[in-house]
Amino acid sequence: MSEKEMLQKIIEITQQTQQSVLELTVDVADLKVRVTNIEERVTKIEERVTNVEENMVRKSDLKYYDYKIAEHDREIFELKQQN
Repeated sequence: MSEKEMLQKIIEITQQTQQSVLELTVDVADLKVRVTNIEERVTKIEERVTNVEENMVRKSDLKYYDYKIAEHDREIFELKQQN
């Protein structure tokens, strides 16, 4: 292989490498946009889950209301028995 052919081959490889780097740069930029979008969606989902957790009725809440209803039923029964 002559010096000119080797130089041409080096130039060709360099150009291919540059093209690959440019393509990777575009891919990385696209990935950054996608990751940002995913982060925004996850943040919104976290906010919704927090809101649901803050506003949902828990089993302990239902037990408390059941206890209070029974307590008031007993009080009403006692008041009716006094008359």
